[in-house]
Amino acid sequence: MRLRSTLALCALCLVCFSPASAGTSLFDGGWRVALSCPASADGRALAYAYEFSAQVKDGVLHGERGSAGEPGWLQLDGPIAADGSASLVAEGLTNIPDYALYNVTRGTHFKRAVAAHFDGAHGTGSWTTIRTCTFTFDKP
Repeated sequence: MRLRSTLALCALCLVCFSPASAGTSLFDGGWRVALSCPASADGRALAYAYEFSAQVKDGVLHGERGSAGEPGWLQLDGPIAADGSASLVAEGLTNIPDYALYNVTRGTHFKRAVAAHFDGAHGTGSWTTIRTCTFTFDKP
């Protein structure tokens, strides 16, 4: 009886402390991210869309488009919970004023909260300001 209890405890320890549970996530790996923003309702900001790559490591997403510190740069970061919910932050610098809200000057800093949800190899998300911009995430 004591041997069975010891073996059961050892098996439980192996499951609890296996590498799969030590920091890895179902969502880990490379992702293709597409961002799409419609024209603003007031017509002052034009629509735009682009794609970039992101990586999820230990359940934390990081993606970047362009060069940090340069106009047109965008960084997307944040944790993805085991249930697929994610609170991400998009931060960057505007590029061409015609595509930016209020036509702000090139290189203006912005930061937006992105609510997202991942399900296996697909995800969706959005940020909402005067216009709602959408994200789609796909594992290649």
